[in-house]
Amino acid sequence: MSVSHRYRISGMTCQNCVRHVTKALSALPGVTRVTVSLEHNEATVESAAPIPFDQVLSAVQEAGYGASDGSDPATLLPAGPAEPAPTDITPLPPSPSPPEPSGLSRTSFRVEGMHCATCVFTIEKVLRRQEGVGRVHVNLATESCDLTFDPRRTSIDRLFSAIRDAGYNPSLPDAEAVKREYHKELTGLFVTTFLGGILLVLHGKAGEGWVLAFAILLQAAGGWIFYRGAWSALRNGTANMDTLVALGTTSALGYTAMHVTGFVPDDMVMTQVLLLIFIRAGKVLEAWVKARARSLLMDTASLLPESASVVLPDGSLRTTPLAELTAGVTVLVPHGERLPADGILTDGEAWIDLSLVTGESLPVRKSVGEELIGGATNAGSPFRMNVTGLGRETVLFRILKMVQEAQGDRPPVQRLADRISAIFVPAVIAMALLAGGLFELSTGDHRLAVMALIGVLVVACPCALGLATPTAILVGSSRALRMGILFRKGQAIEELSRIDVLAMDKTGTLTRGTLTDVIWTPATGESSLERLGGRILEAVRQSGHPVSRALSDYLGQNGIFPVEGSQVEELPGKGLAARWADGIPYRLLVGNLVFLREEGVPLPPLDTGESSGVLVGVAENGQLAGTFRLADELRPEAEEVIRRFRSRGVDVRLLTGDRKEEAARVALMAGIPEDHVHAELSPGDKRELIRTWEQQGKTVAMVGDGINDAGSLTQASVGIAMSRAMALTREKGDVLLLGDDLIRLDWAHRAAILTMGKIRQNLGWAFFYNLLGIPLAGGILYPFFHLFVPPYYSGLAMALSSVTVVANALALSYSIPGGHQEHNPLSGPTEQDPPPIAHVSPTKG
Repeated sequence: MSVSHRYRISGMTCQNCVRHVTKALSALPGVTRVTVSLEHNEATVESAAPIPFDQVLSAVQEAGYGASDGSDPATLLPAGPAEPAPTDITPLPPSPSPPEPSGLSRTSFRVEGMHCATCVFTIEKVLRRQEGVGRVHVNLATESCDLTFDPRRTSIDRLFSAIRDAGYNPSLPDAEAVKREYHKELTGLFVTTFLGGILLVLHGKAGEGWVLAFAILLQAAGGWIFYRGAWSALRNGTANMDTLVALGTTSALGYTAMHVTGFVPDDMVMTQVLLLIFIRAGKVLEAWVKARARSLLMDTASLLPESASVVLPDGSLRTTPLAELTAGVTVLVPHGERLPADGILTDGEAWIDLSLVTGESLPVRKSVGEELIGGATNAGSPFRMNVTGLGRETVLFRILKMVQEAQGDRPPVQRLADRISAIFVPAVIAMALLAGGLFELSTGDHRLAVMALIGVLVVACPCALGLATPTAILVGSSRALRMGILFRKGQAIEELSRIDVLAMDKTGTLTRGTLTDVIWTPATGESSLERLGGRILEAVRQSGHPVSRALSDYLGQNGIFPVEGSQVEELPGKGLAARWADGIPYRLLVGNLVFLREEGVPLPPLDTGESSGVLVGVAENGQLAGTFRLADELRPEAEEVIRRFRSRGVDVRLLTGDRKEEAARVALMAGIPEDHVHAELSPGDKRELIRTWEQQGKTVAMVGDGINDAGSLTQASVGIAMSRAMALTREKGDVLLLGDDLIRLDWAHRAAILTMGKIRQNLGWAFFYNLLGIPLAGGILYPFFHLFVPPYYSGLAMALSSVTVVANALALSYSIPGGHQEHNPLSGPTEQDPPPIAHVSPTKG
């Protein structure tokens, strides 16, 4: 029997992409049928026997696209007509990053020595040739590589060796590496400028032999880095920016040597000196601006303090380096100090400033037993906490890891630049030879021919093409993080920037989700809370849904204790089903009325229209026992946020499993038209509705609970989850909004639009610069005006073009709105200011 397996395909933008992926997968041995969907970014492969995922991944990557496999057994189905998808699919197990195929490990490391997009392709090609390597992503802006590999077939040392053989320097992540790179470039510029200055002084005063000797010395000292890079590229069968600079400056040196030997009347000492100085100065500026861009993320990475005050058994304090801190110890956090690790508050209350972690504008009050995030600041009195998470186990580390993965992702907009960059350098060399040849043949002037040759070689800038997208993603995602917005994929930024439909869940998204004024209405005289409350509490306390939390709090406050020993199944979007086997089998259902009706519970006519609020039904053993009504408030910022989206032309829709009357009430207050309200939907209904919109060619964003709305978030073009920072690893969604504030949804959309605007500006500038600069440097003005751009000006323009692209991206850190520095009036009521600081001794009083 044949099998069918579904894969997520990234990077497809048109039907040509579909054909390329189809062709690549059809070539795999044993494949009988391939179906690729552009709308769903999905490929279904039918084969006589299961195909190892690394073969599928390799085939798709060779075609220029990405593939992922959730390793979900539910996706491995017999070939044939697809069965209707169930409506109660349980979300996949939690994972802090996209799941990797079984047996593969994931690692990230730095790669030094990259200068342009060709370097990126060279490293990726070298790594993909290694046995056991799966997905590979190299990022020029962050000078990093993220890959998956099979540790049984290769090792990190072997991969590092392959990269070194290609002419680059891999190393483990190092916070000081960026500074070292900048200082290395600065030293190179100083040496080049010093020797170049001596050469210009000697020029015209010393003998020609001395001038040539110093010119060779200058070329060796200032141009060695370009020769090394060019040689490494040549060994790998490619050419890069180093190749162009090495050829251009060597041509100027060669022309000077020809002058010394009497073949030409003058030299090109000035051209050689200024070319090297301008290009090295450009690399210094580029390194400085890139370091500034990276610092946006490094500032967050350095939030953890270097030491902690550990409370010893006798109550005394001991200052302990963070590296020696262990889980389970108690630490004292003084006022104004940052929390050294994740933990649990053990006494009193705490006021925590999360502005640098999640973007919360004001301190948040925490009570005993609540979770605390390392890197946050104590804004109130000193308190004690029990350490639960250190290093890689902290929320802060997971946040940074997700952002770095997003920064390494290539959105589809980069595809065109990647393809042009792959042939850019060979094409430039051909144009340089053509320009020089034309001047030699038409004028017979050797100097003009060499100037045209050098000008074209040094003016062309593949760096700008390679840096256009990753630098904007780097700055945009880092700035968004400071605003409490976590982009988990670079592609999500592009998708969010062009959404047509914004689908929103109701409870906990449009509304606060802090349900109050709980009213119980029994269906019969025997349905008292005294008799049923313990079983209801046992069921709802095992769910994280806002309604379940509200019912759990209400029942607990009324002195009800849970009846333990149950088996509880949570059906997303519907409710809970609990069973007890203590004697007579007992089944309890807690959920919306549609759920109860689907389960065969007979429902008498209920008064659902007079009062507002969420209506929850309770049934025992197939009979209605009663209903809870819970009041829920609209978020104060919701109406303004929706108005802003609609003003940008986004079609806002409300998707909810709640009853129609309540959905219409909330929609009216939020400013959503009545015909845009879709109520009493199951999770499967939500997915089908989103799929229908996408089949109509619309880009859909879904906003909801990252756990209960997991299916809808996965189906949407971009899934946005309202998330708590401590629950990051359980959330599904391409974008996470950290903190209880819907205004971040507006900020995320504006950040995505501005980031994509910068990417388009950068790509437009890179294309325009090269299209204009190459003809000018090649002497196109000479036949008409007898004007010729000196090659050293071309070199200066090339150096500044990369700096312009990176600096333009860096401007995002100032143009993206929002952030913790500002308190937005739309953020709604906040907690009162923290109380005056009190003294807390290390031991309990």
